[in-house]
Formats: sequence, structure tokens, C-alpha cells
Amino acid sequence: MRALARLVLLAAIVFGALGGVATAQAPVPWTDFKGRFLKPDGRIADNGNDGVSHSEGQGFAMLLAVIANDRPAFDLIWGWTRDHLRREQDALFAWRWVPGAGDPVPDRNDAADGDIFIAWALMRAGSRWEDPGLTEAGAEIRRAIREKLVIEHVGRHLLLPGVEGFRTEGEAGKPGDVIVNPSYLVFPAFLAFHAAAPEEGWDRVIADGFTLLLDARFGRYGLPPDWLVVTGDGRLAPAPGWPPRFGFDAFRVALYLAWGRAPAEQFGPLRGYFTGYAGRLPAWADLATGAIADYQGSRGMRAVAGLVLGVRDVAAEVTQPDDEYYAAVIALLTAAAWHDRAHP
Repeated sequence: MRALARLVLLAAIVFGALGGVATAQAPVPWTDFKGRFLKPDGRIADNGNDGVSHSEGQGFAMLLAVIANDRPAFDLIWGWTRDHLRREQDALFAWRWVPGAGDPVPDRNDAADGDIFIAWALMRAGSRWEDPGLTEAGAEIRRAIREKLVIEHVGRHLLLPGVEGFRTEGEAGKPGDVIVNPSYLVFPAFLAFHAAAPEEGWDRVIADGFTLLLDARFGRYGLPPDWLVVTGDGRLAPAPGWPPRFGFDAFRVALYLAWGRAPAEQFGPLRGYFTGYAGRLPAWADLATGAIADYQGSRGMRAVAGLVLGVRDVAAEVTQPDDEYYAAVIALLTAAAWHDRAHP
């Protein structure tokens, strides 16, 4: 399986699937999003979560600004992110900033997806605007991600969700358990990382990520959970401490698989689920009981489903004035995925 995944990866590279380093970019619907969620100092505010900011939101917006060719907004967002979230001990970023708090960064732990998007955005920006300083800033973060967050565990390369708090000690020298978030596997970024630095082993991260997602299918729908445990003896299960759901995290797995031009075998259960609930996509599915949410997923979630099914109706799904931040940004990221797939 891993050999097959590597062959698929090499074929993708040959056929230009690295989308993200191309210089001809089409805009995403960025202006309205910027006007509603970008603060004058460069902070992206999550209006559905008390106005906090996250490293992932900063990274999302940096990437969208590059694709929209908005250098002033990019510089503003990157400057705030660097000045307020950069950790002192490494090139990674604290995951949350809380407005109005005495200490706006009470937890200095990072979030892998935020780190990944910031690095990828900087690399794309350096290529697009021919700025080697941005390229090197992205490379420094990429190297830190590889060193600090990618581990080998029971024969798999796993991406830790953060530097601290996601591993347990095993008994009598045996491996402990590792908690991972499948939606942090940002395959299009990993392809760009591999193209820039093949010696760093990102092909193994991609191949093992594909294998993990094939193995981490649960319940009547055969879908990945928001959070996953990989035990010390290699078993996989929805992680204890979180609802066993395909929900607000895990649906991004579908986005990053489609954006990263993953092998067709990755999409069967996703397509079946999205097709089965066409027009009334639930916000989550319980992988233990089969129950679904009694309310629909957001516009952004529906846009992701359209991407996986090949229905290019992003214009109808893109951010609307009544959308909260998370729904809006996922819709724009889906538009970015459509763009990258059309302009490899």
C-alpha cells in the first residue's frame, strides 16, 4: 500500500499536481472576507468563537491573500502572526490569541495545521512575489514541523497535532498511544514541501498519511473521526475524550485529499456519504451509532462536498454576509482548491 501511494505521489508530481507554486493565479472571493474578518492590525477574528484568533486562521488568510495577489494584506497578516504568535523556542506558532485577556496567549502550545498553512503560504508568497526572504521564512517553519511534529510510531510516520500533550508513556518500555487529528494532514502543502526539499522525507509523510486514512474508517459510513488514537500496539480508534464523529474537523480531510489530488481509493466512502445526503448534508455523523446531526452543515461544508463530487458550484457556496468565520473561510479554501486543480 505504501509503495502504491509513493507511485501515485510521483505520478502527481510528474503531472504537475503540486499546485501552489504556479505563478498564474486566479482570485478567490477574498475582498468581502477581508473586509469582515481582517482587523486593521493584521489579526483574523473568529466571530463565532468570541473573536479569538488562531494560528490556522492566520495561515488560511495568508494563503488566500497570496492567491488573491494581495501583498499588502499578506504582509499585514504575516507581521501580526510573527509578532504575536511566534514561539520563542522554535519556528512554530502558539495556537490561540484571546482579545482582552491579561495574557492573550495563555497556552504556548502550537497547532500543526496552523504551522503548516503559515509555512506553505510563505513559500507560495516567496515564489509569487520573488521574495527569497519569505521563501526562507517558510522553509524554516517547514523544517521545524518536520523535526518537532513528525514522529515514527509503530511503523507509521504520524503528524502530532502539537508539540505537547498528544503522546502517552507506554508500560515497561513499550510504545504508548498517540492522538492525531486526521484533518491536519494538509496534503497539498506536503506536496509543495516535498517539491522544495525532497531530502526531508515528505514523501513518506504523504504515503503514510494516505495509508492511515485508508485504515481509519469507522462506522456505517466508513469515515475518519475528528480525532484518532493510534495505540502502542498499532490499533486505530476514535480518540477517547472527543465525540466519535465525522464532524467539524474531519470534513476537512475531504478538502485536503481533493486539493492534494489523492488516489481515487481515498474517496469511495466520502463520495457515498456526500451523495447520500445531497442537498441536506448534516453537520456531523456519529461513527459509533450512525446518528446524524439534526441540522445542516455550513455553506463551507457543502462546498467541500461539491469539490469531492466534482460539482463546481463554488460560486453558490462561497461566503455570504451572514456566515460565521469558519464557514466563510472553508468556502474560500474550497475555491482555492478548485483554482489549484485548474492551474497546476
